[in-house]
Amino acid sequence: MFKLLRGVRAICPEDRGKVDILLAFDRIAYIGTGLHFPQSLEVEEFDCNGMTAIPGLIDGHVHICGGGGEGGPQTRTPEITLSELTAAGITTVVGCLGTDAVTRSMAGLLAKAKGLEVEGITTYIYSGAYQVPTRTLLNTLREDLALIEKVVGAGEIAISDHRSAQPQIEELTKLAAEARVGGMLGDKAGVVHIHLGEGQRGLSPINQILEETEIPITQFVPTHVNRNRRLFEQGLEFLARGGRIDLTAGGDDLEEGVKIPEALAEIFAKGLAIENVTVSSDGNGSLPLFDQQGNLTGLAKGSVQVLWQDLARTVHETQLSLEQAVPLVTSNVAKVLKLVRKGRLEQGYDADLVLLDAELQIQQVYAKGRLMVDQGQPIVFGTFEAGEKEKAPQNRVLQGEQIS
Repeated sequence: MFKLLRGVRAICPEDRGKVDILLAFDRIAYIGTGLHFPQSLEVEEFDCNGMTAIPGLIDGHVHICGGGGEGGPQTRTPEITLSELTAAGITTVVGCLGTDAVTRSMAGLLAKAKGLEVEGITTYIYSGAYQVPTRTLLNTLREDLALIEKVVGAGEIAISDHRSAQPQIEELTKLAAEARVGGMLGDKAGVVHIHLGEGQRGLSPINQILEETEIPITQFVPTHVNRNRRLFEQGLEFLARGGRIDLTAGGDDLEEGVKIPEALAEIFAKGLAIENVTVSSDGNGSLPLFDQQGNLTGLAKGSVQVLWQDLARTVHETQLSLEQAVPLVTSNVAKVLKLVRKGRLEQGYDADLVLLDAELQIQQVYAKGRLMVDQGQPIVFGTFEAGEKEKAPQNRVLQGEQIS
């Protein structure tokens, strides 16, 4: 139950240098040096010399119960597995629906989130899908936020996209107002997570709401703002006005996309508020390609692996340091979404950690104090991964035990 990580460099995300980190059950009990224990106390020690510890990654946009469907029923992506997430360093995930809220449901999304939590990681969800009026679990978005613990906001709500419901300004305004009041009642972030398509309107519907109403700019978190240069420029303006933006990792095959290292280097160079920037994977959703007439020309499934891959590339390829890059997938996300005890290596916080080698490759992952990945490979697997893998938790009774 007690684990001691000896001599590890800690990026908390501030650089604390070499320290010892004591994990007690599911929390970080202490960070410091020279820790010693009586022989009667059973402590499992790990020599972490040459390793770097960062907080467990928080992926704020994953289609955990599947997505896709733009090419017909056969193109619906499957549900994500526990080991896909943990192998990518993700210990906290926010699930969402996308284009398909017909064969996918809010009930299914919530059930999947609860299942992943039982299997060992922390989960939250957005209430809604592309369309407006959007999907909810209870009668209204306000009720979802006030009464359902896992709901942290509305999303992903699509604008400027041929797959959206082409929402009117009045509809978006009412949605944002519902999210704001629901967030207040439930002590939640209550943000509206906005999917930005490639349409010419870009962020203009959101900007119009901000100009015509009292809703603050922090109520909206537009994502995919780096899908092309035009949207990225709008995103930078939104950020300069005090807004928050979410960049999407991956997308190296998008000719017009602004890649994560380039985007982050530009944000830092302009002196913009990097604490209001997050990065997510859009993992497990479909990656459809359309021609100018809106015809589907290609389809792939998004990977959560791109989240840390792009942040590691940023450190290797730009002048950004590790302590500057790590908050984008840890403490910044926790702040924007008001996630308690998440996003930092600090006493009393959840024992979610990722250990990196000298090349910034993931070697170990701890979720709530439990070792999930060792030597870069998952060692704990979801319930229905058991038929193919060596080890898997079997049910709620055996939660927290590793079954051989």
